[in-house]
Amino acid sequence: MKKRPVIFGRLLAMTLTSLLLLRLEAAPIELNRIRAVVNSEPITQTMVDQTVQMHVQMWLMGNKGMVNKAEAEREIRKMEATALEDLIDRNLILSEFKKLGGQIKDQYVDEAVNKFVADRFKGDKTAFAAELKKSGMTIAQFRDIQRDQIAIQALRSKHGGEENVPNTPWEKKAKYNEIKGQFASEGTPKVRIISIPKQTPESGLDAQKKVLENVMGQLRSGGSFSDLAKKYSTDSFASKGGYVGTLGKDELNEGLTRVAYSLPTGQISQPLDSGINWHILKVEERVGQKTPSFDELEGEIDKRLTAEKRNKTLDTWLKMLRRDANVRIYND
Repeated sequence: MKKRPVIFGRLLAMTLTSLLLLRLEAAPIELNRIRAVVNSEPITQTMVDQTVQMHVQMWLMGNKGMVNKAEAEREIRKMEATALEDLIDRNLILSEFKKLGGQIKDQYVDEAVNKFVADRFKGDKTAFAAELKKSGMTIAQFRDIQRDQIAIQALRSKHGGEENVPNTPWEKKAKYNEIKGQFASEGTPKVRIISIPKQTPESGLDAQKKVLENVMGQLRSGGSFSDLAKKYSTDSFASKGGYVGTLGKDELNEGLTRVAYSLPTGQISQPLDSGINWHILKVEERVGQKTPSFDELEGEIDKRLTAEKRNKTLDTWLKMLRRDANVRIYND
């Protein structure tokens, strides 16, 4: 592996123009500690960190201007969590590619680099070169990454069932029922609410907590939301069984409204603390919600099913590579 700067601890993306700021957040780790051995070749902590750094640099460069700091940090943590397993698979795939006598011609690398510049920098090679310099990566290193990725993708495609995988009507219908909610329009929730004071002149916090727990217990056991609202709620909706009606986005406070719009129909919220009261919401139905038809989603369904089948085939091949190789992982 070519030498690249070593990172310490968690990688953080501090801005969208500077690719990485590296800092130590936790206790020092032993950088050359062996994390795994693949066919007698060790994978050290340093190599894992270098791989994470490389992927973060590539990801941030590719998404320049399109992500915020929080999103970048989430992506970095995800890369860190899978870095060792990804590196093992990468080494096994590249080793297999070499065994097969595979070679990637320079023209294919040129095409990959040009496509990256076209897609991410609108063809501006000067902007690409400037961003590459900020990352600390040379053009030679960038080309090596592209060359390896082409080789990996070639074998993944070959062993992932690149040919079209037929999806049966039954499979498509089941997938439609699974994902259709993801594509449904928001609609407007029809809501009931119970408001229980955290304290009253007659009853302190501990006693009111018991009231709250009693109400929640009855709701979970199938008790009537309307009857419980009439008995325990203290807001202006109590006499109507907690019925608020169709909820516009400016009728309750922002927190309650956000929960109401995200709560599945028929479900009851956890107690929500507004400072003075605990609130319990129930969405009875959604008005104006529209779910796309099967015909409208059939293309997306086919695409997802095919991807799932290819990934399953690919996973089987990767497990076979590991089975035939000598892989040993050293846990912390």
